[in-house]
Amino acid sequence: MLRSSIAFIVRRKFLVIAAITLLTIFFGTQVRNLKIVIDPNTMLPKSHLNVVGTNIAESLFGSKHVVVIGVSAADGGSALRPEVLSVVARMSTQMADIPGVKRHTLMSVSADKAKSISGSETEMRVEPMLDSPINAAAAAQLGKHIADNPIYQGTLVSTDGTVASISFAIKSGQSGFREIMDKVQAVVEKESSSTITINSSGAPVFFAAVERFAQRMAFLFPIALLLIGLIHFEAFRTVQGLILPLVTALLAVIWGLGIMGAAKVPMDAFNATTPILILAVAAGHAVQILKRYYEEYDRTTLANPDDAPAVANEKAIIESLTKVAPVMLTAGFVAALGFFSLITFDVATIRTFGIFTGVGILSALLIELTFIPALRSYLPAPPKAKQVSAQESRRLWDRLSDAVATTVLARRKTIVMAFLLIGAISSGGLLFINQENSTKSYFGKNLPVRQQDRFLNNKMAGTNTLYVVFQGDRPDRMKEPAVLKVIEEAQRYIETLPDVGKTVSIVDLIKQMNRSMNAGAAQFNVLPASQDMVSQYLLLYSMSGQPTDFDSYIDYEYRNANLIVWMKNDSSKYAASIVTSIRDHLQTRLPKGISVQIGGSVPQSSALSETLVHGKILNISQMIFVVFVAGIVIFRSLLAGIYLIVPLLVTVLVNFGVMGVTGIPLNTPNSVASAMAIGIGADYAIYILYRMREELQRLGDFDLALRETLRTAGKAVVYVATAIAGGYSVLMLSFNFYVHIWFGILIVMSMVVSALSALILVPALLKAFPPNFLSRGVRRPLSPALASTAVVLLALGVVMSHQSAQAQELKADEIMERNYQATRVDNSLSEATFRLISSSGQERVRKTFGATKLQLDGVGNRRVIRFLSPSDVRNTTTLLVENAANEDEIWVYLPALKKPRRLAGNNKKSSFVGTDLSYGDLVGHKPQNWTHKFVRQEKLATFTTYVVESVPKSPDIAVDSGYSKRVSWIDKDSFVAIKVDFYDPAGTLLKTADSSELKQVDIKNRKWQPMLVQVKNHQTNGSTIVKMEKFDANTKVSDEYFSVRYLEKEK
Repeated sequence: MLRSSIAFIVRRKFLVIAAITLLTIFFGTQVRNLKIVIDPNTMLPKSHLNVVGTNIAESLFGSKHVVVIGVSAADGGSALRPEVLSVVARMSTQMADIPGVKRHTLMSVSADKAKSISGSETEMRVEPMLDSPINAAAAAQLGKHIADNPIYQGTLVSTDGTVASISFAIKSGQSGFREIMDKVQAVVEKESSSTITINSSGAPVFFAAVERFAQRMAFLFPIALLLIGLIHFEAFRTVQGLILPLVTALLAVIWGLGIMGAAKVPMDAFNATTPILILAVAAGHAVQILKRYYEEYDRTTLANPDDAPAVANEKAIIESLTKVAPVMLTAGFVAALGFFSLITFDVATIRTFGIFTGVGILSALLIELTFIPALRSYLPAPPKAKQVSAQESRRLWDRLSDAVATTVLARRKTIVMAFLLIGAISSGGLLFINQENSTKSYFGKNLPVRQQDRFLNNKMAGTNTLYVVFQGDRPDRMKEPAVLKVIEEAQRYIETLPDVGKTVSIVDLIKQMNRSMNAGAAQFNVLPASQDMVSQYLLLYSMSGQPTDFDSYIDYEYRNANLIVWMKNDSSKYAASIVTSIRDHLQTRLPKGISVQIGGSVPQSSALSETLVHGKILNISQMIFVVFVAGIVIFRSLLAGIYLIVPLLVTVLVNFGVMGVTGIPLNTPNSVASAMAIGIGADYAIYILYRMREELQRLGDFDLALRETLRTAGKAVVYVATAIAGGYSVLMLSFNFYVHIWFGILIVMSMVVSALSALILVPALLKAFPPNFLSRGVRRPLSPALASTAVVLLALGVVMSHQSAQAQELKADEIMERNYQATRVDNSLSEATFRLISSSGQERVRKTFGATKLQLDGVGNRRVIRFLSPSDVRNTTTLLVENAANEDEIWVYLPALKKPRRLAGNNKKSSFVGTDLSYGDLVGHKPQNWTHKFVRQEKLATFTTYVVESVPKSPDIAVDSGYSKRVSWIDKDSFVAIKVDFYDPAGTLLKTADSSELKQVDIKNRKWQPMLVQVKNHQTNGSTIVKMEKFDANTKVSDEYFSVRYLEKEK
């Protein structure tokens, strides 16, 4: 059947070549979909505790892949000067606008969420760290803020004051890191100058560098191609010997990469070497075919000298493939199966490498069994004289094979003992294996990416992060003093561990609030004694801060808290010890109902390292078992399975032994090398055993059969191993990128050891312990079809495991003035429910009682709000007094303190009690401070609206409001804003407020009140819903409501 199939291919050679060409063109068009991407999610064992902890930290707090940028003066002086701080402010704005940057995680001295908490006997002030405009006075004030807020020392500004940092988390995924980091780097280069030095680091910086360096394969692949071609030319000394294997290999590479492209599977640094692997393996099998073709052509011409060259050529093609196809299919399927077995890894990138390398090898088999015979039949037969000269002359290859045969036959026991000694020595090297997954170690120490990392780690708290997530069994657990005390003690303990630069948690902020509410006295830099006090401090802060200020430290329900640890080391061994120490410390200290998860960039590397040890042992055992079973099935002999795995065991031992002696780390990319060694190395022993059986049955003498085997199949094994080693040796040219260098060293070494074991050790074992399966002639081996089917079944067993109407009726200024007055009543009483919803859907619900009353001038308003629930903030009351000539007043009464405190009232952009509404939104933005432009009329739901664009008239108004622009949809009938889009200082859409359920509360004066307001923050994905349960206007509200004395009346 096999012979007839090959004959059919030769007869229908045009159709075969056309079909292969069309498929190659199709797969070639799919290669354009390939990108080199580093997605850490595919590199991590999903079930590991540290990875689970990291994913929890990211889902709750948005923290995972953090970039740290340090801005400093080129002269090494203070960073607290306007020229440096202006760069920080500009870069912070630009970084926040880069797609993929998690804007709400950005921290710098100019970031909205960076607040200074201070106070006096009468007030607590929550204000921006860096004032605007940025001048000498603002820089001096920043220095004072840094001194008063230790939480920012080492994180926002270095302890020596020479570096100001910008940090932010970025999204990870299939787009990789380079796309985002290239945009970050563009900002860095734009802002760098002769007076400003900017350094960048963090895990994303190194991941992006891995993606960048991995693209060296575009340069290295052609070199590998040239080197493999030269080796083949040296082996065959014919142009066909050079061209045929390379054409076949290139087609296989195109198919393999095309299948990856069609599947939309990105390449990464660890499977980017797949093209060289497929190239080398495919070329190796093509060499076996070509070598056998020359043998059969020579035999045919000697046996039938009268045959025309074309006839002899066709006979040689059919005969050579008939004999070599079974062993090639067997070896190919075993190699593919070895790679497919990698799907059992808990690391997605290794699974991807295994699957698509296996697919590439199977593609190569299909091409070799169809394209090569079809193309070979079109090519002229080699001239006999040239063939004799190239193949039969006594060259180095022949002398070597004869010498090996003589040595094996004469010194088989010495050979076996020598390999046992090599195995024993290599086993000793196993004790020194460096199990390390530090991403930084992939790069040379003198590269800029390493130098900048060292600089930032010397100056700042660190460039690596670890998160200790405390999880409660119910909301508000993180307000309990006992729980907060455990977090504080954990911070103090962690800070004693090596290479820890700083720890930060909600504890630091609560202690700072307590101190500020007690005139800054140092003795009050402690946690409050009661949960109510903690709750009221947090509520108090929310009256001047932003809803997302604490998102990195506490979740919406106060159920979970995040302790951030800044570290200066990303070693996986270091991470393992730190994580163990933290877990041991907390094991007996956690209150009932509190659990801990640990994650972050550092613990993830530890997780990967720990998984690799177990996974690698499992994988090696599994692949060797697969080869062992395949040997039994193919040769119908248990001993054959043993002979097949002996070279693999030697190769694996030497591989790991060399890693131990040389210090090459066992990490993710290097873990693939042993799998490759097994997957490829099994081919050599299979070819040797097949040919040995064939020659022994033909010649009847073991010694003669061994010499002929080594002269033919052995020589081909040398060709293949040399080609693969040569192809991978080019990786050692990838200077300063150790992923490629290590890989090149390990694969070259593995090929040498695999080939030597198959050519020397296996024959020595065959001579010392002659197996029956080589000599028996009665029982035929499995037919090629059955053998291939058996291997395929074995493989399956493993693998399965909107319109522009311009009919303006009113001027824009008049529209906005009427809008400003539309909801302002003389006085009112109300009850409302505030629902604050986080991006993850968590809610805080607060019920309030409110009263308002215009002052005598009819312009300034007074507003009091008393919280009725939840219980821990009940009776907390705020008073807002608008003063036309002076600074507005904001007073707050905290029941736990039993006296009112004044807050800074000059910042209209601050969040109103933690909602997505600012104080400015609440009291209204005075129309005369804005320039208004009529845009159009538009139908919005059931309302006909005027669309008006408003921009601040001065920079001060922009700073005070926090907006660069507002776009309002004003109802033509009521002049209530049905919808408002708010844009941040950078001009990016910040939030949208939608008002509905309009109620006319004053018919005489045409005053309206939206009973439902919904605000969506587009940058944090949080939202606020305000439902007015009751609203009564003009009810003769007493002035007593708006006095400090009323605040103290608890109900």
